[in-house]
Amino acid sequence: MKKNVKDYIAFKKGEIKIPEHLKPQKKEYGGRLFKNDLLEKFTRTPIWIPQIMFICLSALVLWQGFTITNISIIGTIIIIFLGFVSWSLSEYLVHRFLYHTETNSDALTRIQHNGHSIHHLYPKDPTRLAMPPLPALILSSMFFGLFWLIMGKFAFFFWPGFMWGYLAYITFHYAQHRFRTPKYPPLRRLWKQHMVHHYKDPYVAYGVSTQLWDFVFGTLAKDDSGKIVK
Repeated sequence: MKKNVKDYIAFKKGEIKIPEHLKPQKKEYGGRLFKNDLLEKFTRTPIWIPQIMFICLSALVLWQGFTITNISIIGTIIIIFLGFVSWSLSEYLVHRFLYHTETNSDALTRIQHNGHSIHHLYPKDPTRLAMPPLPALILSSMFFGLFWLIMGKFAFFFWPGFMWGYLAYITFHYAQHRFRTPKYPPLRRLWKQHMVHHYKDPYVAYGVSTQLWDFVFGTLAKDDSGKIVK
């Protein structure tokens, strides 16, 4: 929507502290996407449901891969690792270029709000820190189909690695919003970068499970002196 674009421009000029559609509300819990109670329930999930769901599905897919291929253990580990890293890049690209690209398109703005901006408005709501099971199953199935078209049977190893990356993402994301900042330096930096993204500048620190791609693409959060937030 045009107001979102105007707010983005005003934010970049330093005229406002944070765009209104990404500004945490005083009550950081709640917010509805649908008036219908049943539909609203499908937009929320406790964190343990997708965690258990994808641990089990990944194990099943991996077992199926071992039964239909004769790939070596080293080859399996490499493909799983590539899947894991591919998730981290996907996480960064979607977060930056889909959810945080301001647009005049009402349709894209609606997708952004339903998929992400609602979380910025209510960042501590524990039921909005992971994708609900139904859309998660649909999207993960689509990814498996894509991987199958690209790499055939190797998808049975790449997809579990990809989903383990997703599991790392939702687990870190939940912890960043629900638990205190850890003292261990690498985790402390990860927590603080994400808090800057939510409470100071939503156009930096797009990585949630890793700072790797923010470092590669130069989008790490910095303090007023220009130093990287640690």
